[in-house]
Amino acid sequence: MKKILLVGGGIAGLTMLRLLQNKGHHIRLIEKQPEWQISGTGLYMPSNGVVALEKIGLGDVVRQKGFIVSTRHIMNAKGNMILDLDLEKIWNREKPCLGINRKTLHDILLKGIDHTNITLGLTIDKLKANHDNVDVTFSDGKTDTYDIVIGADGLHSNTRTLTLGNIPLRKVTAQICRFIIKRPQHINSWSLYIDTIGQFLIIPMNDTEAYCYVNRKTKGFKTFDKKEYMKPFEKFAAPVSTILQDWNSETSHWDDLEELSPLSIMGKDRIVLIGDAGHGMPPFMAQGGALALEDAVVLSTLLENKDWSTIATSFTKHRTDRINWTRTRNRKREKLSKLPFWIAKLGLKKVGEKNWTEDYRPLAESPNW
Repeated sequence: MKKILLVGGGIAGLTMLRLLQNKGHHIRLIEKQPEWQISGTGLYMPSNGVVALEKIGLGDVVRQKGFIVSTRHIMNAKGNMILDLDLEKIWNREKPCLGINRKTLHDILLKGIDHTNITLGLTIDKLKANHDNVDVTFSDGKTDTYDIVIGADGLHSNTRTLTLGNIPLRKVTAQICRFIIKRPQHINSWSLYIDTIGQFLIIPMNDTEAYCYVNRKTKGFKTFDKKEYMKPFEKFAAPVSTILQDWNSETSHWDDLEELSPLSIMGKDRIVLIGDAGHGMPPFMAQGGALALEDAVVLSTLLENKDWSTIATSFTKHRTDRINWTRTRNRKREKLSKLPFWIAKLGLKKVGEKNWTEDYRPLAESPNW
């Protein structure tokens, strides 16, 4: 029996626990929060993430609990259509993508897990990688030894810092606002409203809720008074203007967008970094959750081999091409998001569908799992 330590109880960590818990290993998952504190926002799951959920046996339940998204609509501030994308055509699958509440997905991943394997309010203070194992000192002063440590503790990963040192994050965008609303009855698609002042995205999460993601354009990293942040968007056509009548800055979630510098190896020897801990990037391709799910599926398969001494190198080899493609296309999307509105609108009308199809083509191919 081998001992596995999972660090972080987000999408990547819980998926790993689900996939490994019946494989005859001794598994422990630790989460630094003293209780589950799941962000009160939503998640857009592209088709490759849905395929990964199907692989772990959760495809049906996430479709039932979430909202199937088969089209992407990009409109101007008046609500006039700029680009209408058929996602079934782009992904070559029926019911390809979905929106879902983050807490709902978290609860789905938790269901069926042996909770005795989970310790909340605990993190790592020290790691020492040896040829045959990893020595761990926890934040409560206790120590233990594991055959492998899997860091799934997010963009600001403590596991990564203890293993590889301080890897810089690149600041991409300041002051993104996210919040949940009652779903407008006619919003059945990924619906983006754009103008010179920024982007207002609405994604249905289920029959009654939708998730909003708002980015107000600025020069550099200027920030605004949060209560005044939505003022320019109040001039947008309904449903945006209607939504903002009840918007509350204090109940919204605010953060900056950052990107992790590419890692030559996602970990070291028997320490592996998955999800945002290994390749965190801003959500222009909406691939954070999808790649985390894929990571867990791939790593669980690799762990069927008996020799774990170079698992970080092996995992990196299997994931590099897909992650590098996503990062490259993500950076392209980042540049496009900062173009003047009239140029962006012209480009979307002329080559929008072509670019979207090319962006996701490798991700749409069925993985060899």
